[in-house]
Amino acid sequence: MAVWSTARGGNMARCTSHEASTSTTGRLRRSVGCFIRSTALGAAAAAVAMGFAMAQSVIATYGYSRATLPGIPGQLETEDQKRGTQGSAVFPLKYYLYVEVKRGSPVSADGAWVRGRYYNCRLTKVSTPVLVESDPGVPTEKKETLVPKTSNDVYSVVLGEAKSRTASNGQERELIASNEALIALVVNKSEAYAAIRSIKTLRPAAAP
Repeated sequence: MAVWSTARGGNMARCTSHEASTSTTGRLRRSVGCFIRSTALGAAAAAVAMGFAMAQSVIATYGYSRATLPGIPGQLETEDQKRGTQGSAVFPLKYYLYVEVKRGSPVSADGAWVRGRYYNCRLTKVSTPVLVESDPGVPTEKKETLVPKTSNDVYSVVLGEAKSRTASNGQERELIASNEALIALVVNKSEAYAAIRSIKTLRPAAAP
């Protein structure tokens, strides 16, 4: 899964997960290869150091959605449901969004963009692995792993009320357009974005 961690305010760090990778110094923790660029040439060294620290703080992101359909188990979510409009359905789409950070890192969330809509949100620490029913419409013992077991800290992004809000700058606008979810974080007292390129659709649940 691709992981993007971006320092808010002009300096960008792009990270992509690999099974094995090394940095220019020979080693990177958590098998994450990072490419860092600074847009402020006058402060290049400081920007790179900040971006590198932020890239290492946000290890991974995970995103899933599950529809609840009126008695039609096994049917995948519609395009309306993916956009959050739901059409004639009365059951809101449920999102399962997670952020993995280095163990012990203080973290909070300012808000989240999900499929073009802005939400208030909060973080709740969870234990790993995170498992859900693979197909709630057909009861079995099969589980879907949303987040694998890890020694790092993992937080669920709990969405609140949708708000009317426009992107604050060009960088944020670009990230919103190119990712299905974008969470504004404060990690180790530094602002950052954690992006989810694509939200995976889970098998839907059936309404009782």
